[in-house]
Amino acid sequence: MISRRHFVNSGLASAAVLSGETAAQSSVSLPENFWATATPVIQAGPPMNFDRAYQILAEEGLDGLILCSPTNIFHATGYVDRVARMHDTPTSFVIISKDPKRRPALVMNQFLYFYSYSDCGLTSPIDVFVFTSPDRSQEKLRANPPFIFENAGFGPLRGFEQARVSANNRVLGSGDLSPNASESLGRAIAHLGLANGRVGIDHELIRAEVGQKSGAISFVNADRTMRRIRLIKSPREIQLMRLAATLNADAAIAAVNSIRAGVSHRELRAMYSIECAKRGLTPVMMQIDTILAETSAERLVEGTAFAIDCLSHGAGYHGDYGRTVFVGEPRKQMKTVTDAIAVGWDAVRERLRPGLRYSDIKRIGVEAIRKSGFTLDIAFTPHSVGLSHTDEPGSVRESGYFVKDDLILEENMVISVDLPVRQSGMCGSAHLEDLSLITRTGAVQINDIANRTLVI
Repeated sequence: MISRRHFVNSGLASAAVLSGETAAQSSVSLPENFWATATPVIQAGPPMNFDRAYQILAEEGLDGLILCSPTNIFHATGYVDRVARMHDTPTSFVIISKDPKRRPALVMNQFLYFYSYSDCGLTSPIDVFVFTSPDRSQEKLRANPPFIFENAGFGPLRGFEQARVSANNRVLGSGDLSPNASESLGRAIAHLGLANGRVGIDHELIRAEVGQKSGAISFVNADRTMRRIRLIKSPREIQLMRLAATLNADAAIAAVNSIRAGVSHRELRAMYSIECAKRGLTPVMMQIDTILAETSAERLVEGTAFAIDCLSHGAGYHGDYGRTVFVGEPRKQMKTVTDAIAVGWDAVRERLRPGLRYSDIKRIGVEAIRKSGFTLDIAFTPHSVGLSHTDEPGSVRESGYFVKDDLILEENMVISVDLPVRQSGMCGSAHLEDLSLITRTGAVQINDIANRTLVI
């Protein structure tokens, strides 16, 4: 059982990370933190593979994109729109032209630009269009004055406070202050020459906000477009994926190493969350013994084996890691199961390269375990991983409902091959999952692969 002291000490370490303290300041030994390494990568430029984006826009006959989901805004700019996540509704917009010579445009509330965007230290060139709210005292539609924190005069402005003021002054220096999001969007669309274009959008709110303000502009759903763009990672994205995958695996292993027989699923999930927080990651889910439900009150039993599937993200980039954990000495039957998984994965791993189809992966794995004399039902399910767990385009459907497609591997994809055993009555469960970067000639795993099973 995990003691209260263990939880308190782990919690202190997490609190130190979240407060920005270094190990020396907090006297707590902390592992590598995602944001410490990722920040200069993100500040240097947007994660998006823009060459890929221009290629996809040309293939789909689109003149540009107007995006407002936090995921897509971050992908195109490096800005984490936390207000949109908190409110669960769009607050900002990014517009991309098919013309590489035209810089993207950002449309957002002036105060949020002052209070949030300016803190990020982003350096990539972007044209900013800000809005406040309508001045109701005027007959003609005019914007209310911009709002920033008033200087109380108790002392000099701190560094980030001065930086906020300077950033706000720069963006207002263009004289482009709109009374609402709709007017600001119209100006940005005209600026990028998209007023009569065919434009992809990721939310119906955009259609309503733009309305008839932009000539003969037409809109199409861009969900699949964005998934196609995200499929092939930029060098920055590969850096972020390597980091997220490595730290996620480290967090999962550390959580498992902290528990013993008798511990509940809730306690193990709590330890995984703590280990993620120490590393600057956000936990998404931990499947334990094939159970996803956080309400599960099951406990770990001596002599059994259980599968873990651990998903977390850093800045939206996901790590996805699966292993079989033996509670005590492995039983012979379950050791046979994990051996079978390893045979299948080795066969697949050696064949991963551009040109291979998802369906080939399953065929290779199934044939390998059959030839080795195993009769287990192992999934062999590939999926691209990035800004979501299954970050890939589905098959083309008019409704937009996602149905998995038989994709062909390409260089700079990051994929997982899920290897859970889909059977019960085994006195346990088993799984193996690593993330692989597809290279020009093969694939490399980007998380810890030293141990294919763990023992507690």
